[in-house]
This record gives sequence, structure tokens and C-alpha cells, in this order.
Amino acid sequence: MSSEELSQDEFNQDANNKEMLLDIFYNSKGSIDDINAAIDAKLFGNRNRSISVFEKFVRARIILNPKLLRLAGMEIAPLEAFYLGQYPDIESVEELDLRKNNLGDEGLEALLESNLLDNLRVLDLRGCQISRKGMELFLKTDKLEMLERLDLRSNRIGKAWEDKLKASGKYPNLSYLKTV
Repeated sequence: MSSEELSQDEFNQDANNKEMLLDIFYNSKGSIDDINAAIDAKLFGNRNRSISVFEKFVRARIILNPKLLRLAGMEIAPLEAFYLGQYPDIESVEELDLRKNNLGDEGLEALLESNLLDNLRVLDLRGCQISRKGMELFLKTDKLEMLERLDLRSNRIGKAWEDKLKASGKYPNLSYLKTV
């Protein structure tokens, strides 16, 4: 992309942001609290924390135990899963507990695309809103080959996926696998 095209894209994005801000301002009748809440809602959706807060929490957990990262029930969204998969210190983690989060297939895809999870041996994804699409991603990926334990219970998948994952041959060390 040329610098001319880039500056046109930046101009368009800037114009869209200004239009969004003006719309928010007029709809909120100038109330700064309402404006801030509306901007957060537009930019962050239903997330209730910033990435910097999430990063500090993850860093603190990894400092305590670099091989174990428990993030169960933290309402982790796909964007945070993407960030987690790119976080440099995640490379040392061997056990990752993400149960009861809002990952969905998009968050799972972000994790499966990470080049930093090669040491992962245990992955707990119970109740993470994973569907058939997410399971197909598991079958296509060439990552997470060291997995020994994978827990996918309480998702929108059936027992047939256990057989499919085992038959794929992609996870030779997998001794524990549960989908229901």
C-alpha cells in the first residue's frame, strides 16, 4: 500500500471517528459521562477492562508460576484471547486454564494461530462457547502438537469430536480428551 493510499485510509478513518464522536455528543446532549460511556461501548463493546489491565493481570500470574496460567471465569473475549496468544511470556506456559470464558470460535482461532503455545501440554476450554467451527479449526491446525490433556466439555459440540480429534493423528501425546 502506498503512502498516498495509507493517508487516504487514515483520512477516511479519521472522518468516520469524527462522525461517530459528533453523533455520540448530540445523542448524549453533551453529558461527559454519557459521552465516555458511549465511546467505551463503541470501541470496546461489552468488554469491561482495558488490554493494559488484562496484560498486568496475565504478567502477574505468569511471574508467580511461568508454567501454569489460570484464567478461569474471567470473561475473556476473543480480542483478549488474541492478545494472550501474542503475549511473549506465554511461551513458557505448559498448562492453560481458560474455562468459563467468552472465547467462542474466534477466540479459539486466535489461540490456535499463536506461535507461542508450542510448550502447552494441558488446555482447559470447558464452557468457552466453542462450536463445530472451532473443532474444525482444531483439525486444521498444525499447532499444539504437545497437548496431553484437552478438556472441551460444556461447549456446543458432541462426543463425535473426540473420535475425530483422536483419528486426526495431530495430537500424538493426547491421553485425556473430553468433549461431553
